[in-house]
Amino acid sequence: MKLVVSRGTVVPFDSLPNRSIALDGYVQGPQIDTAGQRFSFDHHAGCVRHCTRATCEQVFDAILLGLDPSEFTVYVNDVDGDTALSVWLLENPREVRNPLVADLVRAVGLIDAHGPAYALGALDAVAQWFYEGAMAPERDARRNRTYSTLDLAGLLRACVDRCDPKDFAKTEREVVEFKVTHDGVGWIMASSRQFIFTALYERGVTRAVAYDALPDGSYVYMVGKKSEFVDGFPVGPHTQEGTILHALAAREPGWGGGSTIGGAPRNADGSRSRLAPAEVFSIISDVLRHYARPHRIEPSDPAHDAVL
Repeated sequence: MKLVVSRGTVVPFDSLPNRSIALDGYVQGPQIDTAGQRFSFDHHAGCVRHCTRATCEQVFDAILLGLDPSEFTVYVNDVDGDTALSVWLLENPREVRNPLVADLVRAVGLIDAHGPAYALGALDAVAQWFYEGAMAPERDARRNRTYSTLDLAGLLRACVDRCDPKDFAKTEREVVEFKVTHDGVGWIMASSRQFIFTALYERGVTRAVAYDALPDGSYVYMVGKKSEFVDGFPVGPHTQEGTILHALAAREPGWGGGSTIGGAPRNADGSRSRLAPAEVFSIISDVLRHYARPHRIEPSDPAHDAVL
């Protein structure tokens, strides 16, 4: 198996050569071409976040169902837990029969698809080990703001080599710190170097924007809500007019994501958004002022009889 890591690259599915696997955003949307043996295991664009499985779960299922990745080229454009675990699975396909691996894939898949909104129960311990232990190189790089300039191939390899569940050990959850900088109507913006959505959801915040300033003057932004069942905060997709991500992308090309989570551009030079937090807050506030909730037809509504 050959691994190609290209920071921020997004290509059309049709441009993939035969015997290719695109992971988590390299191609937008899940797609399968059995004749050419080309697969996009994505869950950001062209999907329903509530029911489209995360990349690692798609990879896990594909291997269980007969995919032999040994002679494929695998394409990656970013490093996170979902991608690292997917690469580990592709490099260790026989491990899909390991019950602990199955638990790990389910935990990471649920977190990556739904964030911390999903109560993991018995899977919480393996999830903490993975994100606090296996993914420590990626976590530390983002926290000390070196991620944008690091060699992604080397960072991915450092994480993948730590994914073996034989090294599983329980870890303590770290203390999360953040500062709320902007209060919207039913939503907030908060700055932190850490992933804060777990802490936000535990505090009852279901709509938020998390951000951090990078040394080059650009900003990392994550726009999210707890699930597709949270109303009044139309995160995405970025291709749909009237959504937050669409409005941000209209101001600055490169913003992307799905119905529950999305973020700033991922540029090839490692930079992110050039929009200041106050501008992002203003753009989102304007979207929400014009956001029209679906009209619900009540029995007393004259339109009700017409529908019946």
